[in-house]
Amino acid sequence: MPYAMRMVIYAVIQPGSIMRPTPVVFIIIVLAAALPPASGSAAKSIVMGESFGMCQSLAGGLLECGVRPSDDTFADNISPTKPMEGSVPLLLIVQDTPSIPAGKDYAFLKFRLSSVLPDVLFSSHARPVNATLWLYADLTTTFYNASVRVYHVDSNDWNETTLTWNNMPDIDMTHYVANQIHAIDAWYEWNVTSILGSELQADGATSFALMSGFKSWMNDVWFNAVEKNVSTAPELDLYFKEPTLTLKTPLPDLPMTIDGTTIQTDQNGIIQVRLPWGIHQLTVPSELPVGVDEKEAFTGWGDNLTTTSREINLGNDLTLNANYQKQYRLTVNSPFGSTNGSGWYFVGQVAHAEVQPASVFTEGVLGLLGVRDVFDHWTGSCTSSQPECQLTINGPGQATAVWREDYTIPLVIGIILVAVIAVALTRKRRRRS
Repeated sequence: MPYAMRMVIYAVIQPGSIMRPTPVVFIIIVLAAALPPASGSAAKSIVMGESFGMCQSLAGGLLECGVRPSDDTFADNISPTKPMEGSVPLLLIVQDTPSIPAGKDYAFLKFRLSSVLPDVLFSSHARPVNATLWLYADLTTTFYNASVRVYHVDSNDWNETTLTWNNMPDIDMTHYVANQIHAIDAWYEWNVTSILGSELQADGATSFALMSGFKSWMNDVWFNAVEKNVSTAPELDLYFKEPTLTLKTPLPDLPMTIDGTTIQTDQNGIIQVRLPWGIHQLTVPSELPVGVDEKEAFTGWGDNLTTTSREINLGNDLTLNANYQKQYRLTVNSPFGSTNGSGWYFVGQVAHAEVQPASVFTEGVLGLLGVRDVFDHWTGSCTSSQPECQLTINGPGQATAVWREDYTIPLVIGIILVAVIAVALTRKRRRRS
């Protein structure tokens, strides 16, 4: 009955009743005056989606899902062992009413998200960009200034038929959202995005607890439960946005492959694309040639993965850095022997140019006579006179080994021959004399 006068009588009745038992007869008459919805209330239309049951796709990659509770009840401290489900088709929220003992009622809501949301939202660990809890105020006190707080409940291991004050789940009292109830027969909303949790829970459910914002019998509020009227039942509206993948590199015009489609980075080295929730394949080139002796080489992803191809499970906006670093070519040349050290090096990397062996016999007759080609020094990027040269790469490099002919062996042989001949001639002369 919208805007109708209501009378609520708290009276002494037998223990176990949802009414407040007191040691003395104590009757309070509360009149809910015929007032229109106040500015704190909001218009509410039930979401009736098509593609995902109670979900519907909206413009801009948004998915809106409306979920009604699978369990809604309240716990009463006056009857701590009695389940309140079925006692009234309302969710009662009370904090320290003037009865003896002081009465408290906490409402509990559980939403089975897995019955409505697409499976891919759970498998991709998607987080809603917005979550709004809607409740329909059926009755409050004549003061029309109730404060109701909504808390997140980590455990979903409860149901409406067995929940009591003694076994109700723990409530995270550190975080909550609040709203003021100024009128009846009106919808009220709580933005629960911040208390919903970082991602959808693995069991596919989420629970909330509602309690008064301050201690007073003037803060009593009754909200419609599912059993009262399905059109005014509590509802949790979740909004998911298709995730945006941002790939960052230091290189413009770098081709990257996303699910088989090649896309180039912009002039700032960035690719930004909106993708469906779920698994996607990414591939980046291992290198990008810049010149004959210069290139950009892939060094790994920002999350320490080093393979150029990877798989991502995209549930929320994600930024990945594909890291590249400049490499220069070092060329090591020598007319003799074999060289080591030619190849590609990152800027600042230490390279070693080496030639082995350091001497070889000269080809032809001179070689037969013992003439050798001997390493003398390096030219170009190296200036060492040793067969091995160490250098720091700061650009394209070339190290060339310079050799010289070494006549030491034939010279020594010649000297020995001359000495032998001289000795032989000397002995021959002595014999004649």
